[in-house]
Amino acid sequence: MTRAIGVDVGGTRTKIGLVGSDGSLGIPYSLPTPGDPHDLCALIARETASVRTQAGLDGEVPVGIAVPGILDEDREVVELAVNLGWKDLELGAMLREEVGAPLALGHDVRAGGLAEAAWGAGRLFTQSTTTPSLPPVADLLFVPIGTGIAAAVVHDGAVFGDRFTGEIGQVLVEEPYTGQRMRLEEVASASAIGRRYAALVDAGEDPLVLTDGGRPAARAVVDRARDGDPQAETILFSALDTLGQALATIISSVGTRPVVIGGGLAEGGSIVLETLRSSIAARLGVVPAPPVLPSSLGMWAGCQGAGLLGMIRARRTEPVG
Repeated sequence: MTRAIGVDVGGTRTKIGLVGSDGSLGIPYSLPTPGDPHDLCALIARETASVRTQAGLDGEVPVGIAVPGILDEDREVVELAVNLGWKDLELGAMLREEVGAPLALGHDVRAGGLAEAAWGAGRLFTQSTTTPSLPPVADLLFVPIGTGIAAAVVHDGAVFGDRFTGEIGQVLVEEPYTGQRMRLEEVASASAIGRRYAALVDAGEDPLVLTDGGRPAARAVVDRARDGDPQAETILFSALDTLGQALATIISSVGTRPVVIGGGLAEGGSIVLETLRSSIAARLGVVPAPPVLPSSLGMWAGCQGAGLLGMIRARRTEPVG
């Protein structure tokens, strides 16, 4: 079985695991993401070497690395990653100086969407492939909701679009109650939901569950909304309604296809999924509303997708141009 080491660089934590060609995931673990990109490259080199040693693999086992932001995959340059503070970062070249193995650098959401379409929720739908190097995949819209928000449209055996496609978290929307214009992910990301709720309550009298990054956890807000907390309902439902507007626009453009929600909010159950589906359906008119379901791969979709990238296009040399 073909294998690769997958690395999913997140705004808070970096996930690492050994990915098989059947989607299997071995030795999965995560570490805090270093703030400095040089430290991140050193961490990736050290940890991928550790996984290779633990699994008894040689130095030719490829490494796939998935990162957030606007990524020029041809040049391996991160043009902008807001959550990590990167701009025009030649990450591919930096990684190749540290990682002594064939390497592929890709976008976290596009990689996660491919993995979900091949090995996750995509298995519930018709799968096909037009690319021999890829496993069969289903058409779907993958939307992970975490520190930020992005989307990947998987269509006809591949991810649709260029490096700017899917950056829906950067779209300006109106904040539901103030009317202030801000980025979608400042309203509807998991981190924004936790932060906006925390601003309404007295932190001393009403402490919230925190994420590893020390931020209020969206999952706590979901649980409180489920219990009927009116302030939690206000924040959660307004966030999902705003997100539904953006997703309805995508669906009306690319056609009805399953919407797969990733990130921590995917674990929120029907209060999240049905609310979001209703928001989408209310805006589609004659266009059929899609099913909205949670990611099957969960928080590891990006890591497994990174491994898939490593299997299909890792190389030792830097890209030309």
